[in-house]
Amino acid sequence: MKGKPPKSGSAVMRPRARLISLIGEELISDESVAVVELVKNAYDADATVVSVAFDSDDPNMLTISDDGIGMTLDTVKTGWFEPGTVLKKREEHSPSGRSYLGAKGIGRFAAARLGESLLMQTKKSDEPEGVTVLLDWGRFDDESYLDEITLDYEISPLPQLEHGTILELTNLHARKHWGEDEFRSLHNRLSRLISPFEADTGRSGLGNFVINLSIPSHPDLTGRVQPHELTTKPKYRLVGSLSTEGIFQGEIEFDGRNAKQFKNKRLGGKDERPLCGPFEVEIRAWDRDRPGLSPFMLQFNQSLTGIRRILDEYCGVSIYRDGFRVYPYGEKGADWLSLDTRSRQTPTLRLANNQIIAAVRISRDANAHLIDRTTREGLVHNREYYALTTWFVRILALLEEERYTIRPREETKPEELSTLFEPFDISEVVAEADKQLGRRHPVSKMVRQKDTDIREGVKRLQEHYSRVLLAAGLGQLVDLVIHEIGAPLGRITRDVEHLEKRVMGKFSSSAFDKVMGSGAHAEMAGTFTKIRAWLEQIGNLREKLIPKAAGKRGRASSFAVQDEIYDNITLFTSLISKQGITCEVRAPKQPMVVHMSRSDLGQITANLLDNSVYWLTRHHGDGKGGRIDIQVTALKHGFRLRLCDDGPGVVEEDIERIFDQEFSRKPNGMGLGLFIARQVIAPYGKLIYRSDCRLSGACFEASFEERVGL
Repeated sequence: MKGKPPKSGSAVMRPRARLISLIGEELISDESVAVVELVKNAYDADATVVSVAFDSDDPNMLTISDDGIGMTLDTVKTGWFEPGTVLKKREEHSPSGRSYLGAKGIGRFAAARLGESLLMQTKKSDEPEGVTVLLDWGRFDDESYLDEITLDYEISPLPQLEHGTILELTNLHARKHWGEDEFRSLHNRLSRLISPFEADTGRSGLGNFVINLSIPSHPDLTGRVQPHELTTKPKYRLVGSLSTEGIFQGEIEFDGRNAKQFKNKRLGGKDERPLCGPFEVEIRAWDRDRPGLSPFMLQFNQSLTGIRRILDEYCGVSIYRDGFRVYPYGEKGADWLSLDTRSRQTPTLRLANNQIIAAVRISRDANAHLIDRTTREGLVHNREYYALTTWFVRILALLEEERYTIRPREETKPEELSTLFEPFDISEVVAEADKQLGRRHPVSKMVRQKDTDIREGVKRLQEHYSRVLLAAGLGQLVDLVIHEIGAPLGRITRDVEHLEKRVMGKFSSSAFDKVMGSGAHAEMAGTFTKIRAWLEQIGNLREKLIPKAAGKRGRASSFAVQDEIYDNITLFTSLISKQGITCEVRAPKQPMVVHMSRSDLGQITANLLDNSVYWLTRHHGDGKGGRIDIQVTALKHGFRLRLCDDGPGVVEEDIERIFDQEFSRKPNGMGLGLFIARQVIAPYGKLIYRSDCRLSGACFEASFEERVGL
């Protein structure tokens, strides 16, 4: 019996009407973002003024109006009545030349997120009548299909509207209750929507786009939306641009005065280029301690807490594409560059996220591979995105280094102590004593002196703590590596031996080749030989790390200086080989046996090698070579180690600072390497920088003349 022929056909996909609200909830993270999307629509419509007004009589009503070009009935039908329209994708710019901000046709989703119904009135300047549409989102329910929803419109005169669009959203509380926190969040979001560094200049027409906000219950949030004036009065300011070649041009200001110029400064390696494309930056920074903020307290009639609260509201690094902010970069708590981590590691040098208000200016044309996520929140984390983070931090380091130079050293004592040392801060007690008793009172003087003593003690304790923490941490880390490598290394070695016996010993070479192919036996044998060699190399590396373990550090032992130097070079073999660096060691042929802590010599040597490899890579370009020259010379009661390279060297202005705690020219450097090295060598001799060595770059000389057993 023949089977029945299979049935076939076609069907139409019919989305439910509730898809509108579902998409709105996914694309629009909160109500403030929804308002921002509608404001962006006004900008795309060539508006010069957009007003966001909450009704004084009905807190459930919000009106967003603009004086843009308005829409015809045809535009309404193809724009608002077609979710996901490609109308803006067909054109890249508005009639006046503005780059379109919206491209996914999600304006109606934002409106659906805000209220249950929308009354839209729109009119073009050259049209005698306008279009009125009522969108009742309540009709977009679970039961209806999207193609069953009919939208009524009316063509009629709109005398109250010369041209532009008015969106009247009602029953807001059905979606979200608006309270003080929500209103302040909206004000903050709108005040940062347009780049504050461009709005006053009129760049890209942004100076002609004004946002007004009306919240009757909050007069302080009502009026033209703009950031607090404090944000325009930084202590430090860096303005500049990075080219496609990785060349930076810019300047740094200190208290409004020009402090330093950068002309054709290369920020990367010789052949390194920013994959993200060129961009501009403006970084505004403040010192958040009491001395740093006192002038602003007087200028803006604010307490210290008030000034810090204002900075907290606006701090962070924002990205502005074609003049408009890419959310959520720069949002409160969004430390996307991990600046707080950098600052905690090196608080004297590095700026924390809450100390800066910065803008990164990009464009769709010049930075085409910095792509919006489909959620319209943030950028896709591709190679270009990570390149942007890397190059921005390099630019930020320029400001940090200049700030470190400018600030008087006594001001570097942190007012806001780290959590560990916070209990020692008695500044509030000092202030209260002065207030209650007067600065001349003996008790006030005694308290003030004690504050000074405590701060000096804490400073010394912090320095000692940093040294001990780094030294102990390195030792513990090495301990962990030695321990964790040991077990799997032994297991892998045994498993490889077992596998080799099972695979190679079971068959003769001819039988193996017959099954696996000609030459397979020899190829497999060669593979096992390579694996054993790699395992042996890992084992040798583990043995070289044992003297650097926490339990071994500081213990004196007898060893040859040359052996320790070669062991440290071995640790850097991979980096040296990858860069193509030539490393030459010139030392006496006879072993120079000393009796001292081997790990101390190793730490100094490793630090100098690490710095040299880094700067050679930056100077010559990735994989483009470089030279390191190490010379060991016998002294009457010890020995001298001199390491130099043909990298960029140390600029004269930095020579006195390179050994300072927390000073570093590496964008993410902690500034502890040379500082710790100088502390380590102190019992034996000294570590200095020289300018008369064999090669043209950096040159360091370490002299060991005491306690070395010679």
